[in-house]
Amino acid sequence: MVTEVGRTSPRNACILLAPNQSLSLAGNLWVLVSLLAVSLGISIAFALSGAWMILPFAGLEAALLCILLGYVYLQGTRREVIRIDGQRVILDCCRGHRLRSVYRREFIRDSLSVLVRMEAGSGQPASLSFSGPEGCLEVGGFLTDAELADLVCKLGQCGICARRERHYREKDF
Repeated sequence: MVTEVGRTSPRNACILLAPNQSLSLAGNLWVLVSLLAVSLGISIAFALSGAWMILPFAGLEAALLCILLGYVYLQGTRREVIRIDGQRVILDCCRGHRLRSVYRREFIRDSLSVLVRMEAGSGQPASLSFSGPEGCLEVGGFLTDAELADLVCKLGQCGICARRERHYREKDF
């Protein structure tokens, strides 16, 4: 989800990037409790019938389900805030509801390059990266193709043009 939070002038803006989180914390807990109730209810019924060895596996299943649903919920609370002013472009990445920055990267606006890797065979962007002397950083990795296209449009309205590339190679060192 790409939301423009504030625009003070045509060249200054604040853009909030967030994944589409369909369930709240209460909804996630409701799903978890209902799945655990069914799973543990069935395993207790088998244990009372004499198949007691099913209980450790049901406990393992419950633990894995809790860990996985917690991980998915935590990934859904990611936020990236792009602040654009006259001299700098600041990217703050947050996780959770504390909105404390996990990492922060500042780019000089004049030396910033926005690279958009295009999907082969379609006109939609596949990824977007900020690149400059400060380094290279992928932005909005959780966004859909249409949301990335909307972000490119919003950056263009602030005077930051994107360069579209068919392919660029990522090299790990």
